[in-house]
Amino acid sequence: MSRLVNGAAVFRMDRFLTPDDDGRARLVAATEAVVDAVNRHAVAGAWSGADPAAMATAIEALDPLPELGVPFEQVIDEVSAVVLAHSVRPADPTCVAHLHSPTLIDAAATEVAIGAINQSMDSFDQAPAATLVEDRLVRRLAEIVGLPSSSSGVMTAGGTASNLLGLVLAREAASRRLGFDVAADGLPNEARSWRIVTSAAAHFSVERAAMLMGLGRNAVVTVATDRDGAVDSVAFDTTVDALGRSGLVPIAIVGTAGTTDLGAIDPLAHLADRAVELDAWFHVDAAVGGAFAAHPELAVRLSGIERADSVTVDLHKLWWQPISASALLVADEHSFDLIRRHSEYLDREEDAELGVLNLVGRSLDTSRRFDALKALVSLRTLGRDGMAEMLGKLVDVAAGAAEAIEAHARFELAAEPSSVMVVFRWVGDGSLSDETLDGVNIEVQRRLFDDGRAVIGRTRYGRRVMLKFTVVNPELVTQNLVLLLDAVDAEASRISR
Repeated sequence: MSRLVNGAAVFRMDRFLTPDDDGRARLVAATEAVVDAVNRHAVAGAWSGADPAAMATAIEALDPLPELGVPFEQVIDEVSAVVLAHSVRPADPTCVAHLHSPTLIDAAATEVAIGAINQSMDSFDQAPAATLVEDRLVRRLAEIVGLPSSSSGVMTAGGTASNLLGLVLAREAASRRLGFDVAADGLPNEARSWRIVTSAAAHFSVERAAMLMGLGRNAVVTVATDRDGAVDSVAFDTTVDALGRSGLVPIAIVGTAGTTDLGAIDPLAHLADRAVELDAWFHVDAAVGGAFAAHPELAVRLSGIERADSVTVDLHKLWWQPISASALLVADEHSFDLIRRHSEYLDREEDAELGVLNLVGRSLDTSRRFDALKALVSLRTLGRDGMAEMLGKLVDVAAGAAEAIEAHARFELAAEPSSVMVVFRWVGDGSLSDETLDGVNIEVQRRLFDDGRAVIGRTRYGRRVMLKFTVVNPELVTQNLVLLLDAVDAEASRISR
């Protein structure tokens, strides 16, 4: 907004959070308006099912930077009607497609503080207390996972960024063992023989990391999985031995604790053993299953993770944090020295001599949000017991859904759930071909989404189209998923007539 003084436009300077009563009052009023806008559309249903073309037209009308500013109240009303009304609602029981969780209210509320104080997590002099909070959080996460007392970590934007950072450290460690410094001189000729070995069900970010590191996607060697979706130990050993005979060198082994489709957890202890034998970096992508470390019984499924050199943990999945909140944990805090590049204005050498912690030395990013704060507030409020209770419930609900699928004549379960994913297929009465069934399952998922009835997952497993429930909402009960199965069955029956 602006006002006219002697015919000239004078812009208001009350748009910022100032350390006085007026500034605080403005923040409270603006926050209340946003909360009201969110609540206005807190209705039942996965999403509105609005026509995409109509949404695009309405959003196109919202000029992000008009010539003259629009009153905040009007903008929020517009955003409420055009954007919030047509957003997916992760807390709804019909929203079970992805690892897109509802958020803890304490964490969502803390986002206001994160935005208001705007700490930049690259240097101590921009975020003194925040730096120490992030360091405390990642060390605690590493402790929960079982990493040694020398461990540390850094917050990232997501599992893809965490996996990239972990594998960059693996590449640097491999080059230093050969007397090279890739960070300074680029890849040596020997890098043509370097390989990253992982499961065929590993996240695509492993191949993306290899591409970005200059090794190429073909440097990633994938190993077949067993019937539950975890990497097959015998096939893994056969693959690794064959690489050695061919003169190829595994510089990193990547285990997955919670694959994206079946939620499978690799035999991490076996992979750790082989990593030691091969002198390879052991990275565990526990973006999904890392939360199980906080549960007294489920933690055993992660046996071997405590021997990893680096671990990815996504807090915006089964820790119920607002996106973004991920962490890359390392067993040895000095691992970050492999990528540290001192800068005269942020990561100063004289600061290091005094023990000043500038987190830019741990990160591939420079400016970063203070995402550790929402985790500190919400997880401290929840407690490990509360978290374990919700994790146990999710696993039980997923198992209950699998039982319902197996008991239903027109559904087929892909595999017993290993964590919180339930993959299945509508097969009808058995009279339709696999190709026809693929088309029916595709159309069911689309129709349920298009009209807002449900957001369920769709993937391919064994080259066949499958549907998927991802159980990340602690408010779900098995009956919610049984009702969704009924909806799938009814719609698929109509399509296949």
